[in-house]
Amino acid sequence: MRHSRPITIALALSIGLLSGCASVLIPSNSVAIASAVVSPPGAIELAYSYHSQQTGDWCDPADIEMWLQADGIALPSGDDHAVQQTFWSYETSHNDGFTIAQWNASPYAVAVTVAHYGHLNGIGDAPQPTLAAAGSVISHSIATLHQPVIVMIYGALHYVLITGVQLGSGGAAAPPVAVTFANPLAFGVSATPPAESDGAQTMSWSDFATWYTTNSHHGGVWAGQWVLIASGIPLVR
Repeated sequence: MRHSRPITIALALSIGLLSGCASVLIPSNSVAIASAVVSPPGAIELAYSYHSQQTGDWCDPADIEMWLQADGIALPSGDDHAVQQTFWSYETSHNDGFTIAQWNASPYAVAVTVAHYGHLNGIGDAPQPTLAAAGSVISHSIATLHQPVIVMIYGALHYVLITGVQLGSGGAAAPPVAVTFANPLAFGVSATPPAESDGAQTMSWSDFATWYTTNSHHGGVWAGQWVLIASGIPLVR
């Protein structure tokens, strides 16, 4: 696990840039497992390449781009904008009946887009009734299945990609002690991290939980619940 560093300013600046950004059960993948980094004991990180979102709305396409690339899956052709446009177009045409004003895009749309372009089965978006339940899903997905997790922060206004956990005494069956994540808006739209950064940010679970709150901005089965797209949970709509 990387040394923790303050990210309050980065997150606050990022949310100020949002213009409606809202916007997965994957079998164990040999590429992802091989790229897992374990240090120190209890800390597990998945190797990935950072990509910023290319418009104010495309946090979810950027997260999908990072997830699939981390799994060694070939991306659609083109630069970051073209790749994310491809994902966004698929999401908005599979948005579970919601308009973009209602969900841009829904967790269901994100999950089926990962499944489609990753040629993967079992991507889940089931809402979690408690923070502890959501944390346990995150720990299990990363520590046991070696797959990242997409979560919605700020009352379900913004998607980020969790790529690492530090496990506590409860292991992979309990919420982590800390998480490492990639915020596709951390450095601005279409921006790149500074030379000394790989784009990852680390935060204690208790601090992250102040941003990872229940969905208070959108409807559907996810209303009032903790939203995530992860390995090991059902797909719902």
